[in-house]
Amino acid sequence: MAKAPIKKADSKKNASDRRRYTASASSVARSLVTPAMRAKGFAQVEVVTRWAHIVGPELAASTVPVSLRFPRGERMGATLVVRCESAFAPLLSHKAGRVIEMVNSFFGYAAVAKLELKQGPLPHRTHQPLLEKKPLSAEANQNLTTLVGDGELSPLRAAVKSLGEYVFSGSKKDQ
Repeated sequence: MAKAPIKKADSKKNASDRRRYTASASSVARSLVTPAMRAKGFAQVEVVTRWAHIVGPELAASTVPVSLRFPRGERMGATLVVRCESAFAPLLSHKAGRVIEMVNSFFGYAAVAKLELKQGPLPHRTHQPLLEKKPLSAEANQNLTTLVGDGELSPLRAAVKSLGEYVFSGSKKDQ
């Protein structure tokens, strides 16, 4: 028995139902990670993902935020639990006030009131080697000078020139 032909209106409706839109990987990952982070007390996932930006690379290399516990019904006066290596604990307890201040400035209000330390091993992180600048050829140096300009460099121009030196020298990470 033959199937009934599909009407044009039905085919348009089915085509629109099947239409999919692409989503960025970060939005998909955020939808998966956010419930897990909220279970640990992190109202904002960015506290974990931007930890190095919040406390600086020196402290971030030796610490990891574990949880953020607010008093019941409150959005202020939280306890931030941070894991650190045993040898780093005395230094971190000395810098507790500064860490609280940095986290509160990230939040924009006095969200954290207390820092609690947990001593233990940190997750293994891969060390990324620094790029090495190679000397520029005369032609590359002339191109860079043409792009950036001569004379006294503003901080922005100095940064652009430094980046240009890396680009024009063809530096690669050591692998």
